[in-house]
Amino acid sequence: MEALQKMRYVKPAMKFVTDVDIILECVHEVYGMEGVQVLSGKNIHNTMIYPFMKMLENHCSNVSAEGLHKVLWEIYEDHLEKADFLEKAETIIKPYLKNEKEDKQDG
Repeated sequence: MEALQKMRYVKPAMKFVTDVDIILECVHEVYGMEGVQVLSGKNIHNTMIYPFMKMLENHCSNVSAEGLHKVLWEIYEDHLEKADFLEKAETIIKPYLKNEKEDKQDG
């Protein structure tokens, strides 16, 4: 009989990347759900907002999750409509995106 070899698990070399546009759409939705907590002064670390801010922080350079939240919340308060929010938020975040900076250096 042939000896059975133990199969060893090899983690796939895939990197999951979340699109910034999708994250911003989720931020808009979460702000709608968690707005009362934000207005009451609740720490964003204790809300559903924080994971999305961390995702955005991973896509950006030189900006913290808390800094992103502060700016995006101000945009949300001024632009409640989803399309308006997304347009303004993308404009504000664009200079901080890591991929944007790499593309500018290469080109």
